[in-house]
Amino acid sequence: MNLIKASACVAFCSITSLSHASLIDFTGGTVHLFNGGAAVTDKSTNYQEVDYYVEDGVKFDFIGPSGTASSYNIGNYYGVENDVIHGHWSAGPYGDMESIVVNMLDGSAFDLNYFKITTNTSNGGGPASGNEKVYLNALADGVNISFSMLLPSDDWGFNGPNAEIYLGTEFDNISAFSITYEASAVGFGMDEFFIDEEPTPIPAPISILSLALGLAGLTLNRKKTNRK
Repeated sequence: MNLIKASACVAFCSITSLSHASLIDFTGGTVHLFNGGAAVTDKSTNYQEVDYYVEDGVKFDFIGPSGTASSYNIGNYYGVENDVIHGHWSAGPYGDMESIVVNMLDGSAFDLNYFKITTNTSNGGGPASGNEKVYLNALADGVNISFSMLLPSDDWGFNGPNAEIYLGTEFDNISAFSITYEASAVGFGMDEFFIDEEPTPIPAPISILSLALGLAGLTLNRKKTNRK
């Protein structure tokens, strides 16, 4: 009986600890526009002048004044049926974005485990120069920066390497995180955030083939052993 109770407790605690586990892909969430309107992303439309975006209880807030249509985008920005978040920094000619701040709507703490960069360039619509100074900041208390890291440069859209960022314990149990720029930055885009959930790496095709050949060899050896 005690074993059953212990197992039930472990299962319940595991479910509770993953209550915020989410893969944010910017599809199916709600964009809230500066003009008071709202819409749901569906991989077909890009929404401009977005004040903030909410998906699975996670809020992505664009910080900066409204006025420039291309400043704050959520949706099918690159026209490839893949919703992303994409903004233009106030340092460049296309936007007014000063930062992006992300937190849980209920104010609870969370772990930021992974995200993918789609754009980090100082050349609008073009390749990165390598001199981009854009930072990912952990805000343990929701306000002050407790840890900051320089993000890799990336060509515009899905043409670049689209760096995958796996994060350490510095981004565990935080109340918010922000993205800010220092210099040489124009456009910035992101996709596929993992909140309170470790991403599962997809094996490369060669690895899958090797595994299949290995299993085939193991089966053949067993058959030979049985014959003997």
